[in-house]
Amino acid sequence: MDKKSDRLLPLGYQRLRLLGCLGGDIPSAPGYFNPALGADLFSAFHDYVAHLSRTWSTETDPHSISLLAAARLLTGGLDAAMVILDHLPAKTVRLDHGTGYCVVMPQTALLTALPLPSTLGDIDLWLAGSTEQDQLRTWLTANRERLVWNETDGIYWLK
Repeated sequence: MDKKSDRLLPLGYQRLRLLGCLGGDIPSAPGYFNPALGADLFSAFHDYVAHLSRTWSTETDPHSISLLAAARLLTGGLDAAMVILDHLPAKTVRLDHGTGYCVVMPQTALLTALPLPSTLGDIDLWLAGSTEQDQLRTWLTANRERLVWNETDGIYWLK
């Protein structure tokens, strides 16, 4: 790993994977994430996500909308969870040895960031119009006021 990658490690696995999906890890990409040395990484990531959200605010592609929602979710924006749920795929996505993880990144972010019950832990079942989609919405609505964001760990806790 290069020094820049090492310095981003505190963001955690999910946010780093999401950066890859957003092009934030490609120096030549317009959305390259390059916080100043010594900057607070969490604040810089939050600003980066806010900038991307403004830049892509007119995006209509469901997957792009979900990726941006995953980014907002991983900065403490709990409302983004419903956006992800509103844009679940119609069919199960099959990955080939991890290839294509960006396709399921929004669901993975939701699964890893929220303290969901084990009965809702299979993202292969999270499909548009499914019982699981309804159960996830119900769980999120019922627990919304109890969820507390932990910036360092990149997860929500139930209080």
